[in-house]
Amino acid sequence: MKPDHKAIAFGLLVTALLSSTMVVAGLKAGITPGVSPLVILCAWGAFAAASRGAGGKRFLNIAQVAGSAGMAVVAGVIFPAPLLQHLHLSRAEDALRELGVTGDLRAMPWQDAKALLAEHGLSIPAVDIPTMMIVCFAGALIGYGFVGIATRKFLTDPTLPAPEARACETMIGTATAEASARPQLGVSLVLGLAASFFAPLLAHLGAAKDHVILYTKQLGDRSFTLDLPFTPIYIGIGGLLTLATALLVFAGSFLRLVGDWALASIDPSSPLAGDYPSNSMRWVGGGAMTVAVAYSLVKFMGPRVAAAKENLDEALLEVPAGTKRLLSLSIAAGVVTLAGWLFMTDGATPFAFSMIAAVLVMALFMVTLGAILSLQIGSSASPVSGTIFVTTLTLCLVALAVGRQSVDDIPLLMALLVGACVAVCTANDSSQDYKTLQLCGVAPREGFTAQLLGLIVGCVFVPLSLYVAHEAYGLGTNELTAPQGQMFATLVDGLLLQEALPWSPILLGLLVGVVAVGMDIIAGKRGLQLPAMALAVGIYLPAYLGIGILIGSVCRYFGERARERETGKRERTNEGILAAAGLITGAAALDLILGVGVLFGFDISSLQMFSTEAADGMISVPSALTTVTALIGIATLGWILFRNAKVGTTGEA
Repeated sequence: MKPDHKAIAFGLLVTALLSSTMVVAGLKAGITPGVSPLVILCAWGAFAAASRGAGGKRFLNIAQVAGSAGMAVVAGVIFPAPLLQHLHLSRAEDALRELGVTGDLRAMPWQDAKALLAEHGLSIPAVDIPTMMIVCFAGALIGYGFVGIATRKFLTDPTLPAPEARACETMIGTATAEASARPQLGVSLVLGLAASFFAPLLAHLGAAKDHVILYTKQLGDRSFTLDLPFTPIYIGIGGLLTLATALLVFAGSFLRLVGDWALASIDPSSPLAGDYPSNSMRWVGGGAMTVAVAYSLVKFMGPRVAAAKENLDEALLEVPAGTKRLLSLSIAAGVVTLAGWLFMTDGATPFAFSMIAAVLVMALFMVTLGAILSLQIGSSASPVSGTIFVTTLTLCLVALAVGRQSVDDIPLLMALLVGACVAVCTANDSSQDYKTLQLCGVAPREGFTAQLLGLIVGCVFVPLSLYVAHEAYGLGTNELTAPQGQMFATLVDGLLLQEALPWSPILLGLLVGVVAVGMDIIAGKRGLQLPAMALAVGIYLPAYLGIGILIGSVCRYFGERARERETGKRERTNEGILAAAGLITGAAALDLILGVGVLFGFDISSLQMFSTEAADGMISVPSALTTVTALIGIATLGWILFRNAKVGTTGEA
């Protein structure tokens, strides 16, 4: 078997496993980690001999591209697809209350919930596997084709640091280097992996809190919480970002915290509560994201000015004319597939024609944004749900314009959103993978085949896994909360079905977005980079994520400053990048293991051995002890980044 064939075959096996198992983990967490470092690590361990020598980098690169592609489909599905179940669960709960039936459908075992619903003539839609496969395939083709065509544009932009791609480059360089030239793996990659694996495991065991609550406030149904996340993935991402980007994300998080505190101070019975509902900061973030999206697209489409220190091998980024035609055909095939499905389902109606046009326009714009965000802050922290928020808003407005606002139209809308989201997530993954290829001296076009095959595998396995997960646990229940799906269900219900949106926070968000864009423009004229998108991301995402990113970035920054005082040089160590990659990869590995277990009936809650509430069969521990354990854990994760940024090797691994 040729080296590329072996690498692709291994990658497809990995992506099938990841696609099948990470669906459950993603539905529970509401976020999917970037798995490229994990795939590289697996390929390195499984094929150590093939990883050495001149062809080692190429082997690991191709395996990474194929192995991570399926996760694009996972992220594209788990965010919008559950909106249908969330919406019907809410309506079923209302119907049961009207009948005088008590019981929390989301909290009770799913089989009991289905029996209760059937008893009263109610049901929750199942996952339509054929439809999901079709729209996933269509979205994957659109995202794949567009990013391939725009490779040069994405990979020559100096404002896109591609943190996860650089982490992968360092891991690949380490794997292919001679033993004498390798960085200290024990205190960087291995230590980061171990710490990242055991940190969330401690939380599952009940020995540590996954969030250290610093302050909380409750007023009616409104609440505010300030907490430190004991989450290695966020801290690891921060360790890869520049301090300026991390500070902007945190600034957005700070605005989110201030807003949440103000909302928690509003009496739910006051008139002001009607204008500013408890989830207003989500809408503020959505408004800011909308402005930042528009500005980022305009800025990206404009002429590019090369940075003075850029030294790019332009030949690597060449895409032959024949390949470009095939990529264009991929986009056309995706659009035709989506249109054919919609016309067969709904007929040649004004709704079908207008929706296909809207999806095509939004997909092209949002795919561009997906690639930009991934290369700017990494695929793990990329706010895919923000781009889908804008897409959902647009599609709802189009549906309103053609008079299609029945609950029976929601399955069609959801399927179209899945297709668009898969396209965006494909851009997220592809741009990172192609950037890694470029950094390792391999032409990105060499990864096109591996990327496409990996996406096809994901399009088969993800819908099957989603079906199994829903039948076993119920999408939208406490077992599979699918928080992004809840947000999209709220948007669709409010705008399309009830025709009511909280315009006050949305307008406030638009104003914040305009201010952020102004800062970006002024900073650019002074040679600084203050991307408006980073600030909007901070507002849109949960505040604790921005805090975690800041912790990682600050620890790495102070480590580099300490190194500069000793050596007189400001530089980044290979160990620092490897440690951050380890923090991301270890937690992803634990999610994978637990995901496999859940798929075969394992109950994650059964891991809990310690309890602060003297639960039967568990070891009783003081709440203060779990807090202290988490704080020590956070400090340990930060120390790993600090130490490896301060001491280590630089240059080629």
